[in-house]
Amino acid sequence: MPSSKVYRAIAWACLASWFYGYHITELNFPAQSLTCYARPNEVTPLLPNCIGLDQTRYGIVTAMLTAGGLVGSALSDRVVSSEGIAGGIVWTGWLNLFGALLMAGAPNWLVMLLGRFVAGLACGLAVCLVPPFLATIARSTPELAGRTGQIGTLHQLAIVLGICSSQIIGLLLTGPKGDKPGAWRYVCLVPGAASLIQIGMAAQSPHGDAKVAPPRRDEEERAGTPTPGGYGASDEAAAPLLGDAAPTAATHANSSDHQLSIRDLLSTPALRRPALLVTAVLSLQQFSGVNAVLFYSTPVLLALSRPGDTSAGAISIAITVVNAIMTLPAVYLVDRVGRRQLLLWSIIGMGFMSVLLGYGLDQSYKVMSAVAIVAFIACFAFGYGPVPFLLISEMAPPHAVPALSSLALSASWISSFIVAIAFLPLRDWLSVPKDPRDPQSPRTAEGRVFYVFTAMLALSAIVVWRGVPK
Repeated sequence: MPSSKVYRAIAWACLASWFYGYHITELNFPAQSLTCYARPNEVTPLLPNCIGLDQTRYGIVTAMLTAGGLVGSALSDRVVSSEGIAGGIVWTGWLNLFGALLMAGAPNWLVMLLGRFVAGLACGLAVCLVPPFLATIARSTPELAGRTGQIGTLHQLAIVLGICSSQIIGLLLTGPKGDKPGAWRYVCLVPGAASLIQIGMAAQSPHGDAKVAPPRRDEEERAGTPTPGGYGASDEAAAPLLGDAAPTAATHANSSDHQLSIRDLLSTPALRRPALLVTAVLSLQQFSGVNAVLFYSTPVLLALSRPGDTSAGAISIAITVVNAIMTLPAVYLVDRVGRRQLLLWSIIGMGFMSVLLGYGLDQSYKVMSAVAIVAFIACFAFGYGPVPFLLISEMAPPHAVPALSSLALSASWISSFIVAIAFLPLRDWLSVPKDPRDPQSPRTAEGRVFYVFTAMLALSAIVVWRGVPK
């Protein structure tokens, strides 16, 4: 049985995945309290309840997480070169803490925007570094060597638990409608507490500082241990904290003498095709519409609600709970059914549910829409959610994983940003106002946007069928 240090290392790394998931939906439930305006003659506290977010700014602030994630993912291979994977994960904790404090204490929407960007930097690093870290733990621990898929899916499980907890915490702190004045600040503060736990776990190592300080060139030369291998001195210093689970340069010494750059990755014929395939799968994952549902499930369902109806928020919470529960079958099935088969089942189910969701919204069938949106997320959770992250570590040799992770997840963040910023305008463009003379009147046919996602899911199925090995 693996030692307690192995499980501790897994939990330590998955905290970074948890706050990534939390940030995805932290602004969803409190949307009503965020998009408010101060009333005339209202006494403004030190930190105002309303920071001037209208629907447009709300969409921009929500999408800014993906902009920060893009930058974090693009820089991840450089972070690995200088800090090592474990050192990079430590940096995610500090960045996330800073971002959470900025958001919770934002005096206006621009500071909120900056906080989301900084939190996105942490998320971009986390989503690139945690999967290969878990893969290394599994492969270097004999008892876990045959369960690499299960250990890898813990990254996605932590993400969906973060998504679920943000919705539940939003309900508890901002009320059933998410409109309790100023309570959104406490929702934004919670991931900072998770960062403190993560930082505290790392600080228990007597060499904790070494994990985040880049080694000087003269020290590397004296030690004779080059850091460009991807698992450098920072990870060696993490050994007292992580024990045998700490990935080290020696662990991968036989794989390669140096870490590949993105240019090297794309210029190597044997690696170019799997790199482009993984990048396509992760990009299409975002264009499947899943983040549109997670970001905007409450605004989407409010269109079918009567004034005072709180069911939209309840359904949003149900979505995240189902997302977490349905990730558990993936932990069991991924090493038994296979990656390709699990992906195809998931994508086909999502495609069918997106058609039902579009039809239900167009016809104002609330029950059908609610069931379809929950089932859509359930189909995503057991396949298209966790499996693409496993492909990063499995379709490239260890010395190419940081570059592939940076490339594929940067493309994923770009796709996510496009969906986040364009979803509401695209929905409005495809729908029609009930009163043609008044463009601001309530709109119909708002479900048409999900037919676009159906087409993207059909493309995803073709790419997986033709590209991912059986």
